[in-house]
Amino acid sequence: MNVAEIRQRIFDQMDYFPDLQQYRDSVVRRINERYQEICDSAHWLFLQKEMNLQLRADIIATTATFNISTNNVILNVDGTNKRKVSNASGGDLNFTREMQGMLLIIGTDEYRIVGVQNASTFFVEPLDGAPELTASASHKDFTIRFDRYRLPQDTIEVLGFSDRDDDRGRLLYIDRKREEFAYLDRDNKGEPSTVVDDDFVLDEPPINTPTAVSGTGGDLVSGNTYEYKYTIWREGRESPASLKVQITLGASDNSVTISNIDNTGWFDSYPTQRDSGAVKLLYRRDVTLDTKWILIDALTSLEVSKTDSAVQPNIAFGGYPANDSFQYLSQNEVLRWPDEGPAQYVRFWYRPDTDRNIAIRYHFRPKDLIADNDSPQWPRQYHMLIVHLVLQDMFLQMQDTVQAQLFERRANIVLDQMRRRYLARDDIRKRFMSFTRPRRFRNIYGPPSITS
Repeated sequence: MNVAEIRQRIFDQMDYFPDLQQYRDSVVRRINERYQEICDSAHWLFLQKEMNLQLRADIIATTATFNISTNNVILNVDGTNKRKVSNASGGDLNFTREMQGMLLIIGTDEYRIVGVQNASTFFVEPLDGAPELTASASHKDFTIRFDRYRLPQDTIEVLGFSDRDDDRGRLLYIDRKREEFAYLDRDNKGEPSTVVDDDFVLDEPPINTPTAVSGTGGDLVSGNTYEYKYTIWREGRESPASLKVQITLGASDNSVTISNIDNTGWFDSYPTQRDSGAVKLLYRRDVTLDTKWILIDALTSLEVSKTDSAVQPNIAFGGYPANDSFQYLSQNEVLRWPDEGPAQYVRFWYRPDTDRNIAIRYHFRPKDLIADNDSPQWPRQYHMLIVHLVLQDMFLQMQDTVQAQLFERRANIVLDQMRRRYLARDDIRKRFMSFTRPRRFRNIYGPPSITS
């Protein structure tokens, strides 16, 4: 069942179907609350993924040694923007998305890499009292330290880390208190054997609510209603979204200009602002056609407006993930708004001294059900569980406890069935006896015998 069918089942049971958008939206919010609650309640087999987490050795460049290339690498600080760093020596070291959120260390000063603009340019932010970099300065001695690793954006909980490349199996996963007791010092290098919980970081949402004005010169659908909102991308994380703005195009309008977007640059000297590398991701939804939220553009930190004129976006990313273009060529390439919550980080001990892959299996959080054609990521036979739970909520609000208890019992029956099928596993090994074996080693009529 999709959202429209689930909502209609609820209306059928209540014998109440007001054609009001506010009421329909209220029911969808209840559907999502119960949907996410059940998804989070257990490690369902159908909500598990496995992927590789790429570990990187620290990049250490000095006048004496450089562990990536035999040629020295020189970092140049921009002449006007002291937080903009470029690789002056060409192809010896390419900056990648993996470096977002990592540490740049020059001497004893540490700088967090806010964003990677392209293969030769990134932006940093001073940490713990470190001074601003000197404009037009060059640095041969530096370290890029991969001090922590971001887990996938939709992670609820990691269920296991395994080193399959070196056939070392499952790694030990501990919290920071146990790390303190064992004193797992990061200075130790080698093959990682222990994974340590690190910070859960939730960035602040944007301050400004966007505004929208319709215009001409595009190919949006005239007369349709569109919604827009944006997030802030920095250090490899995405913030919660701004409030949304809605606009209905006129009969001859086919584009929208979105303004009042946050300026996320940094103050070099007030009121002068420089590019900080913190990118704004702009999302759009066609309310009339009941589409999903999709990414339509990425704005640099100093950009505060955007004219949306293309149904199929052709995005010139301003630093995410690189300074190039991206166009939706197939349905699978459409980037949807995630709304995943805090970013989870982990650290590894020993600190890897070579690049390696670690396989992780994790319980993922499905996306909210937004459009009418969205379906729960559950087996089809258990979709009625959402109907029962939402009806229980609605009858409780109406103070009809008899009906609420009825649907609660129905929900518990379906939930128990789902738990038995997709949580419990019969781990007892069964040996089915062959009739060709001697009688003393088998049962007369061949039923399975159980061995521990």
